[in-house]
Amino acid sequence: MINPLLTGLAAALCCGVAIRGFVMMRSASAVERRELAMELPEEGRRRGPTRQLIDLVGARLGPVLLSRMSDRRRDSIRRKLDLAGRPGGMTVERYAELKAAAVALGIAGGFIWGLLVSSWLLGLVVAALGVIAVDVWISRVGRHRQAVLERELPDFIDILAITVRAGTGYRAALGRVASSLEGPPAEEIARTLREMDLGATRREAFEALRSRNSSPTLDSFVGAQLQAEELGVPLSDALASIAADTRRAAAQEARRRAQRAAPRISLIAAALLLPATMLLIAVGLFIGSGLNSFHILG
Repeated sequence: MINPLLTGLAAALCCGVAIRGFVMMRSASAVERRELAMELPEEGRRRGPTRQLIDLVGARLGPVLLSRMSDRRRDSIRRKLDLAGRPGGMTVERYAELKAAAVALGIAGGFIWGLLVSSWLLGLVVAALGVIAVDVWISRVGRHRQAVLERELPDFIDILAITVRAGTGYRAALGRVASSLEGPPAEEIARTLREMDLGATRREAFEALRSRNSSPTLDSFVGAQLQAEELGVPLSDALASIAADTRRAAAQEARRRAQRAAPRISLIAAALLLPATMLLIAVGLFIGSGLNSFHILG
């Protein structure tokens, strides 16, 4: 008897392999893609069929979804995008397009899946994945980026303190360190400097830097820096103190993570070692008893 679930799954896999093979045949090689990326601007690069479909559906349904969003919802989306570093220059409008496209394609895919496998429960699962896919992706990117920012910020502050102590002006030191390093700290400082170039004061720019991130180390860095500016403390001394504080906070956080990981490691070790140990003891007792399987069966 033919299982409809397995038949539908096999058909879906075959369709997926065929589509992937067609895309690979039509796409350029790795060398060609690298050359095209170097020669063509962003808007002139060739988009794949999946990207074209998402853009087409999003362009039709995105404005409708955006018009139905409340101001509070838009602020929440901006906050999530800031935490994620606005991947690909994503705006609220682009988010609405991706969200609408994912929802539409998820519902369509769930309907097709339900017809193929004759199980509407799996179809609802596929549709639900389309509804939450964009939000889950942005939240995951945001958590990862903030974790990297928290981990790399002490090194950035150390290099910044050394540069300022060497005699470079503070703003020039920020630009030099941000341009020579990579990662979320350098990106955030470069964005802050651009805001200052556009007319924002140092306080406004650094307050915006603190508000669009959730890193405790960054919050301490901005607060100590603004306080040192108000009190007239030399920035080189203030940065050295901030670097020491961030190193201390990073060490404390590492110890807290190690303490939280210790019970989990013990549980995993016990779950893996205890059954193996009991099996070895049982096998040793069985061999030492002189019995064999014929005696037990007989």
